[in-house]
Amino acid sequence: MDETELKEMLDVHTQSIQGLVENQMMLAAQVQVLQAALATMLLHHPDRGTLLRSFKGYMKISKESTPQLSRHMEALEGGMLALLGQGTEPEKG
Repeated sequence: MDETELKEMLDVHTQSIQGLVENQMMLAAQVQVLQAALATMLLHHPDRGTLLRSFKGYMKISKESTPQLSRHMEALEGGMLALLGQGTEPEKG
């Protein structure tokens, strides 16, 4: 492989990496917008206690089915739990 071919290959790989970074930034922006919309809805929902219980169940299933992602989900899960009123829901008797 000569120097020209090596430079061309490096340019292709550089463009690929730049494309991946741009896609990652777009996905992160989409997630932020969706989180803001969801937070708005959750804060005005009349039965956040029921949503909280359902959310905990779905998160348990999600973390068990994708254990490689569970560590990354925990911080986001904490934010959602706070929005849903974790620790403020009435005790069931």
